[in-house]
Amino acid sequence: MAARDLTSGSIGAHLLRMAAFMLLTMFVQTLYSLIDIFWVGHLGRDAVAAVALGSNLMLALMAVSQSLAVGAAALISQAAGRKDFDEARRLFTQSQSLAILLALVFFVLMYGVRGLYSDALAGNAEVARLTRDFLLPFIPAMALQIPLFVLSAALRGVGDVRTASIAQVASVLVNIVLAPVLIFGWGSGHPLGVVGASLATLISVLAGVFGLAIHVVRRTRFLLAGPGAWKPQVRIWLRMVRIGLPSGLEMGLMAFYMGFVMAMLQRFGSAPQAAFGVGMRVLQVGMMPAMAVTFSSAAIVGQNYGARRPARVRATFAHAVKLNLTAAGFFCLAFHLAPTMLIGLFSNDSQVQYYGAQFLRWISWNLMAMVAVMACGGVFSGLGNTLPSLAGSVVRIGFITVFALLLSTHPGFAPHWIWALSVVASLLQLAINLPLLRREMRRRLRPMETAAV
Repeated sequence: MAARDLTSGSIGAHLLRMAAFMLLTMFVQTLYSLIDIFWVGHLGRDAVAAVALGSNLMLALMAVSQSLAVGAAALISQAAGRKDFDEARRLFTQSQSLAILLALVFFVLMYGVRGLYSDALAGNAEVARLTRDFLLPFIPAMALQIPLFVLSAALRGVGDVRTASIAQVASVLVNIVLAPVLIFGWGSGHPLGVVGASLATLISVLAGVFGLAIHVVRRTRFLLAGPGAWKPQVRIWLRMVRIGLPSGLEMGLMAFYMGFVMAMLQRFGSAPQAAFGVGMRVLQVGMMPAMAVTFSSAAIVGQNYGARRPARVRATFAHAVKLNLTAAGFFCLAFHLAPTMLIGLFSNDSQVQYYGAQFLRWISWNLMAMVAVMACGGVFSGLGNTLPSLAGSVVRIGFITVFALLLSTHPGFAPHWIWALSVVASLLQLAINLPLLRREMRRRLRPMETAAV
């Protein structure tokens, strides 16, 4: 059943192999987001701000997806590690059943708040109008990604990152080709503007979901056959959600944080909002290696925890930290030394470049802490307890929110004050996560180590 046994062999090799596939996927996805903002940048700062504002709802999508995907990957990987393949298949199938239900609920709710969200956070009326237009095709595209994310996580749990990576890369390539055609009306003579950007996303996601589903049904034995296999098993759903919900809430906090920052920047006009949107997409590049390593380490930790191999769990964390810090160091220097050039690749507006460079300079200082926190999160996910990660995020975002609100009453308040708070908050989160990880490892792994003596 397991596509790859992660309970033996070199941990470093497993981590690099899995992370490489995931990094390729993330690189292509981030490349698309950068190309997308490049094309949208030709439509003006209001269009950039609208796409940035609309795209922030991806964090709400991730919150819903993570609530299921993290729990599914953890339980499936642990079952695969125990070599209990019947249970792994049952978990795999039930995760897809719940994912489809969540996608339908997400679709209805997002359409319900589309207008309110756009009007409340946009810097001006034109940005609000463009945001509403952008979200029309973007909301169904987001809903379709819930089954796609959960299916990818389930495959990752059994050690298969290649299949999902190929499907997602192909989907993004379709998006890259379609975006300028639909935005500017190349060939058709009917430019769609920001709607073209989100319509390209919808078409590409449809292709990706369809292709991956066909592959899993025809080429694997992961999904159980028959209508009875898809009948909701609430007990299994609750097990998955219990593990994944803290991660989902953590992503929900990030969605709140992004919305909060957009609201705080509203008083300064559309330029800082556009700069924040561009800056966050550039920041994604710096976070990609750590994200790839973190997701991969969770699967390795899960299988080895299920197989009762505590030494390999500890070694996985050590490898993940080293890889994350090495990659983050490079981007930390790049963001600090050449921020204006990086922002200038995607916007020729001098105000957007100014605020974007300011954002990258400040945010470069907390990259190292952020990737160390992510390495801790990979272990928490693999062990099946994501509450400690949530606790750290609550403290970090709560710190930024409270102090930003207090400081916003000062007459000299400026956007970079928020970025300075973010640096302090990330260090605080790391100081919380490390002892919590030590405690969790001692609680989960010490009994295994004692029994082995």
